[in-house]
Amino acid sequence: MIEIDLIRHVKVLGKPALYGSTDVAPIVTENARLLKRLMTQQKTSNAYDGVISSSLIRCQNLAREFSCRCKLPLEISPELQEMNFGCFDGVPFDDLLFEGSVFEGEHQGDEKAQLHWSQLEDFFQAPAEIILPQAEALPDFNHRVKQVWQKLIEQQVCIATKQKEALQLAQGLGEKESQISKQIPRRILVFAHGGVIRMILAHILQLDWQQASWHQKLQIGHGSISRILISQPYQNKQLHQAVKQTQYQQLNQQVTTIAMPFLEEI
Repeated sequence: MIEIDLIRHVKVLGKPALYGSTDVAPIVTENARLLKRLMTQQKTSNAYDGVISSSLIRCQNLAREFSCRCKLPLEISPELQEMNFGCFDGVPFDDLLFEGSVFEGEHQGDEKAQLHWSQLEDFFQAPAEIILPQAEALPDFNHRVKQVWQKLIEQQVCIATKQKEALQLAQGLGEKESQISKQIPRRILVFAHGGVIRMILAHILQLDWQQASWHQKLQIGHGSISRILISQPYQNKQLHQAVKQTQYQQLNQQVTTIAMPFLEEI
């Protein structure tokens, strides 16, 4: 059994904007608060066995600090980055033009300076159909997230199964005792982004990620946690054979928590 906590990064430094692939820094004080909460939890319950993070610094900074302090293995995954919003990525909403307005700034030839709200509104209404200038298409983003999620799950199942086998061999556990050891889950903390977490949840729950309402109405708060429980089908074979034969499609994936507030005053 494996528990995976998907935690969204804290708020970032910068004006309100679509921050996708833009590598914007997190607010230091917010990161410190979240680190304190995670450290407290880890010290009292040894909550996590490993850490995985998006390569963007708003996720990676805290992941590295937490894994270092708790002496946990860390994996940085570029595939867990947020969706790339192209020319709109990182551009403050206040800098966008309305239709009919005239740009009079010193960067009149700058392509980003000519961006209009209408383009963004069209994308918000039909995100799977409208592709922003130079941006990642939503279907491509969905495919990328599903691929990295499958890779992550298969990797963790392999690690958990091999650890279980090593434990049983080391302790010489009998059949009854080994069943008890199987109930101890492997817990992983994943630092990711709001869009990535929505896509993972839609994939597991088999919901329509192409609908604008899925992205607009499901609020994934900064510092919130969504928990996924992964379990294997019963295998009446040796453990090393189970590692090779268990397919991703056979795994039971359950969403037990969605966007639970975690970043709060202690």
